[in-house]
Amino acid sequence: MAVVATATEDGTLDAFPSDDDKDERVSGPYTGYDKYGTVDHTYWTCENCGAEATRKGALTDCC
Repeated sequence: MAVVATATEDGTLDAFPSDDDKDERVSGPYTGYDKYGTVDHTYWTCENCGAEATRKGALTDCC
């Protein structure tokens, strides 16, 4: 029987584990709104330089 190395604490399986989750300087996700107050997008923020991106992986090389 094979051992599953990506099982989480609650027994679910993380099929595509990402190293992005271990980056402590990136916070979020936050909800972004358009000028009418409608939910428009989700974004992450770099705590070091304040950069914002709609894709978490885009902040890996920001500073």
